[in-house]
Amino acid sequence: MRFAFLTELYAPSVGGQEVFFQELGEAMVRRGHTVDVYCIGHVGGLADVEVINGVTLHREANSGRYKAPRIKALRRNWSDIARYSARIRRVVARGEHDFYLLNEWPLMHVLALPGKVRPRSALHWCEIREDPLLRTLQAQFPKMVGSNFAVGEAVAAAITEQSGRECGVLPSGIQAERYRVAPGDERSGALYVGRLAPHKNLPLLIDAFALAAERGFVGDLVIAGDGPSREDVEASARRNPAASRVRVLGSVDEAQKIELLSTSSVLGMPSRREGFPRVIAEAMASGLPVVTANFSENGGKDVVKQYGAGLVCGTEPADFADALLAAQAGWDGYSRAGLAGAADLDWSHIAEKLEKHAERTVDMRGKTR
Repeated sequence: MRFAFLTELYAPSVGGQEVFFQELGEAMVRRGHTVDVYCIGHVGGLADVEVINGVTLHREANSGRYKAPRIKALRRNWSDIARYSARIRRVVARGEHDFYLLNEWPLMHVLALPGKVRPRSALHWCEIREDPLLRTLQAQFPKMVGSNFAVGEAVAAAITEQSGRECGVLPSGIQAERYRVAPGDERSGALYVGRLAPHKNLPLLIDAFALAAERGFVGDLVIAGDGPSREDVEASARRNPAASRVRVLGSVDEAQKIELLSTSSVLGMPSRREGFPRVIAEAMASGLPVVTANFSENGGKDVVKQYGAGLVCGTEPADFADALLAAQAGWDGYSRAGLAGAADLDWSHIAEKLEKHAERTVDMRGKTR
């Protein structure tokens, strides 16, 4: 089959949505399908068209200013979004693909879909927002496509409730065989892996770690990643009473990340807002329990609850400290639950699910593959 993925950002941009669409696209190619990705160029100097691991990438708006708009408060260059949506309409109108999978972002591309292809399209929801305008879009946009998927059960339930349309689940997957599982007695410390951005809420984890360290938490806190909040995170670490036991590594490569996941005893995810954090799936495949906080827009808490792969706690440092200690103490049980759940999150299973859904949709529309 011929798939088109319509998404805001793609590699070499770094983030959860980029990983989802890249690795799902590559998994579909391994299954013998053709995948074209249509996205926005996030920085200057990128090719308009290139092939990455068998996936053909088309940057339909490629000004190089998408993440650096002249009005910084806008966060995105909206002229790129308008240009991208207009070009998407022309691309899709040609009818060269059997099935269209749209990322939730950048929103306007949903409105640009020609009516004739909407039955053969699916919208993938990576997160839920509580903002009144976005709640309105979450209620209306699912009605504009043939089907809907979400990154996790909780996001799917919210879309179903708000829109009245059924929403399936396509989670952010992993290749389970990449990860190493070390026994509990070879592990210690708390780990954070991800972008350093304000909504990731790293001061909560740093403050909680200091409280847990006073009460006997074994090992250090390691923070791996980079981003706009790195200086603030480093300053918070320096001010912390347990500063000598907090390490901010910056960016790490894949091998370093896998090593950290296999040698730590708890993964801390203090984010205020998440969809389905890929690192939770990676932690599960590594036998690493997860602690996350009960923020309303934190989809990570629902993943942890669904698989029993760790603890969901309150949003204060004392609550998070209690959970870090409890996760370390109950490591065996949470580790086993995570490993059992990780088998369902392998990309091979997720790609097969999308393939079967697309085949049913195309067959119902009378198209030949």
